[in-house]
Amino acid sequence: MQRRTFMIAAVAGGMGVVEYGLINGWMAGMRYPGGISVKPYEKYGAKAALAAITPNDDFYVTSKGMTPAVDASRWQVKFEGLVAHPFTLNYQELLALPAVERELTLECISNPIGGGAIGNARWTGVALKPLIERAQPLSEAAYVAIYGADGLSTGLPLSRLWREENFLAYKMNGEPLAPAHGYPARIFIPGKFGMKQPKWVTRLQFLNRAYRGYWERQGWSDECERWAQARFADLADDAKIHGRNFEITGYAVGNLDGIKAVEISFDDGKSWRPTNLFSNPSPLTWSFWKYVWVDPSPGSYRLRARAIDGRGRVEGEGPRQPYPDGATGQQIIHVRVV
Repeated sequence: MQRRTFMIAAVAGGMGVVEYGLINGWMAGMRYPGGISVKPYEKYGAKAALAAITPNDDFYVTSKGMTPAVDASRWQVKFEGLVAHPFTLNYQELLALPAVERELTLECISNPIGGGAIGNARWTGVALKPLIERAQPLSEAAYVAIYGADGLSTGLPLSRLWREENFLAYKMNGEPLAPAHGYPARIFIPGKFGMKQPKWVTRLQFLNRAYRGYWERQGWSDECERWAQARFADLADDAKIHGRNFEITGYAVGNLDGIKAVEISFDDGKSWRPTNLFSNPSPLTWSFWKYVWVDPSPGSYRLRARAIDGRGRVEGEGPRQPYPDGATGQQIIHVRVV
């Protein structure tokens, strides 16, 4: 698999050639590798989605600009602002705290429908909630601005950061984070697109007002919530297929509400059939689905897939492009049975 690196050429005066730019409100110059494969993991059954670990060198990379050179011996993360007990952690202090290990599927908000800017890894780090409790936010604190060493910043409601799922990660698939993945530490807020989860995290500032970060000021979503979406795998658009029992596979991802079901349509959305959601381990990770198409008749078909989340909300028809809220809506695949 190719290393999934996303760099955007500058288009505005004063920007370096390796910095991100915007063209008519859209990101430009991205390179998207091949799609996700589900079939090799079917043998793991209900644990298939957990077994599908993206190797570190194949995991997509999106950054505001160049990867900063951070010296772990000098690195610190600060908890400050409207807190009763501001404090600073260095790298060794971070490593000495009780560790948590979680699988998390991360996706870039600029990932197109069916694109490759998504990956699943096993992350090791420290739960964020005890650190917030240690800082003891004041009653007027309602928002948190998060800063990274690359100059990226973003903001989230304090209530969202209190959740048990959030953590600071310092290992990826058992190895220290590579520089491009946020060494020495990055923050994770599961259920959000990667834009809200800065790498090389250096500061959490507690505020009494909302904070809009770098990408939000460019028009990208401030909420940045990843709504339930189902995608095809192992099947290319305009594919020619044959066979009496043709298996179609795919994955689904969402936010903390999880995935309840995935449905497939063979008539461009006029009717829907339930798929087998055979691996659905956690709202933090992708889920895998499959459908056996029995004795399909020859002809052309317009296939759609849609997800239903844990609250019963059905993925919209769409599809919509990534800017500004992330790519949403049903993926459409054209196939011909011969």
